[in-house]
Amino acid sequence: MIQIPAQAAMGWSSAPSPSDAGARARLRDLIPAIAAVVALTLAHFAYGSVQPVAALALSALLTAIAVVMIVAAGPKHVTTGMLAGAGLIVLVGATGLMGPLHQAGTSLAVLFAAGAVWCIGYVAARHRSALDAIWSVLIWGSIAYCIWMFAGHVSTASTNQGLAIRDAFETPANAAVLFGLMAVIGMARVLHIVKQMYAEGLPGSHMIDRLLRAGLGGLLLLTLSLTCLAISGSGPGMLMTAGILIGHFWWDLLPILTRNGSGLAARLAAFVLPLVAVGLAAWGVTQGWLSDETIAPGIGQGELLPNIQRIEAYMAAWAQSPALGHGLGSIEAIAAQQQTLANAKVMLAPGQAHNVYVTWLVETGLAGLGVLVLVLTAMHARIFGALGSRRIPRTFLRLAIVASVLMFLHSVTDSSLDLPSAVWLYALILGAACGVASASRPARREPLLPAKG
Repeated sequence: MIQIPAQAAMGWSSAPSPSDAGARARLRDLIPAIAAVVALTLAHFAYGSVQPVAALALSALLTAIAVVMIVAAGPKHVTTGMLAGAGLIVLVGATGLMGPLHQAGTSLAVLFAAGAVWCIGYVAARHRSALDAIWSVLIWGSIAYCIWMFAGHVSTASTNQGLAIRDAFETPANAAVLFGLMAVIGMARVLHIVKQMYAEGLPGSHMIDRLLRAGLGGLLLLTLSLTCLAISGSGPGMLMTAGILIGHFWWDLLPILTRNGSGLAARLAAFVLPLVAVGLAAWGVTQGWLSDETIAPGIGQGELLPNIQRIEAYMAAWAQSPALGHGLGSIEAIAAQQQTLANAKVMLAPGQAHNVYVTWLVETGLAGLGVLVLVLTAMHARIFGALGSRRIPRTFLRLAIVASVLMFLHSVTDSSLDLPSAVWLYALILGAACGVASASRPARREPLLPAKG
């Protein structure tokens, strides 16, 4: 039987042994972590917290929980990046550098809460019990949300009053982002269990039983989130999510598919699956550019593609203030200013620019977009740097990378950051991955213990 280090099972693992006592979190570490995920789940139920009142209230709640969690964990968990990020957002808000507070306040609150959620994931990842608790609550909370959305859709559709899931989001793409992230989380959980079974050398007769017992939450979340995604009607979103899930399956199980003794079907899958994944993802992006789910074809659309018309209009506005932009939260006002008879149908459609980078250029200029890219690059550099380490679990590292690819694909085809709850969910994933990646640094010396069995 293959022996794996205890850290390889950390997070989403079976019950810890007494030797794992040092990795257990204290109750004061667990309670804020669970409270944060409950608040995040409430944000989903509050229609993604798109309304300013909900966004401000939940931003304040998540920030308060993060402060309590960091204080309980101790100053050793506070990093320079946390302090710099919080200080920068406060500075921008206080000076009005990114627009007046009455205009930018909601966006700044959502950004600050995203940083708070990142800190929650980062701190929780340093304790095995807190990490397990966060993801268990997140999975089952997401399952409850998917069931609620599906039940609402069925009950509403039966009365011929429209589709509840479509009505709950400003655009089909917003639904695709949220349910796509949930599907990725469910898939990661299932793949983690599958890898554990192969590492332990379980016979085939026991694998299904283990998968249903240990991976039931992941299976349910994967199935329900994909069902809700299909009902949302976002063609590009379904294609991109399908490509991401297939690519995630291939990447996580590649050692199993290519190991000695693998059959022809497994070796063929190892070759074909990445091609299928790239093809579906590219198809989804292409469909997102060639078609627009937010406007009906016909009179008033113009000769150019809707996305091209938007980019032309918003880039003309950005050229007026290229360095700092027009301020956070200004995109709707800019759309009204750039509206003409030729592009009115496109500019009035929901979703604004349908491109995250164009939106950030218009609102925050090169300075804001540069900071965003720099922060995300620093996070992913740490995550990629830790992938080669065998001292830490790689499930969360791969989950974060896969989620980032999904967010990137959406960011070039729709305004995927318009939904605060999706932004916070993504921030939690990144924070947990960065926290896990920090375990690979030499300062964190943990013994490598053989797994049981």
